[in-house]
This record gives sequence, structure tokens and C-alpha cells, in this order.
Amino acid sequence: MRLLLIIISVLFFSLGSIHSQDIYVNEEPAISNLVKKFIQWNEEKNYINGWRIQIINTDDRRKMERAMSKFKRKFPYISNVAWEQVSPYYRVKVGGFNSKLKAQAFLNEVKEYFPSAITVWEKIRESEFIESVD
Repeated sequence: MRLLLIIISVLFFSLGSIHSQDIYVNEEPAISNLVKKFIQWNEEKNYINGWRIQIINTDDRRKMERAMSKFKRKFPYISNVAWEQVSPYYRVKVGGFNSKLKAQAFLNEVKEYFPSAITVWEKIRESEFIESVD
């Protein structure tokens, strides 16, 4: 028992002396640069998870182009309309919503003209979010 008391007291006093010491870390310059780049990248990152409406998914480019034109005529107040090709398919995605509830409300309007439209989840730039749909 006495030995245990001695060990605990030695540890207690040694921890107190460690606290007053300065600790220096020598870091490789390459590591420092990587950490700085990582911090900068995170500060510049302006993508947020959100919802879009995919109005068509087809392997016919002409159908995709017609769907885009039709959407722009029916919903001229939605400016972010984009297509992507995931070979062999073309996908047209519109809007940018920060909640599925908002996306679903707009989807109900879109389904009148595009019955196969669905909501899709993806990373969206903050500047592309739609606050309200007229």
C-alpha cells in the first residue's frame, strides 16, 4: 500500500513539472504547406448539400434539348437550368433548394409538364439556391 502511495505522489509531482515546460514541434515545410492548403480549401468551399429537380433522363440528346426549352418557356423565373451527360444518358436538372420540402412543392408544379420529374440530392453552390418559387 505504501508503494502505491509513493508511485502516485511521484506521478503527481512529475505531472506538475511537465506542465511548466515549453513544447516545440519541428514540422516539415511540405506538411505545413499541405495544412495551409487544406485550410484555404475549406474556407473557399461554398457547396452545400441540397435538392434539385431532375426533369428528364434520356439517351436522346434532342429530347433533352426540347425538355430544356420547354422548361425555360414554362418557368422563365428559374434561371439555373443545366444538363449533364452520364454516358449514355443526358440529365436535365433545375433549381436549387436547401430543403426537400421546398423542392417537393416545386416538383408538384413541374410534374404537370414533366410527369417523370424527380427530386435529386446533390452538392449545390450557395449562390444557386432558390429562396422562393413564384
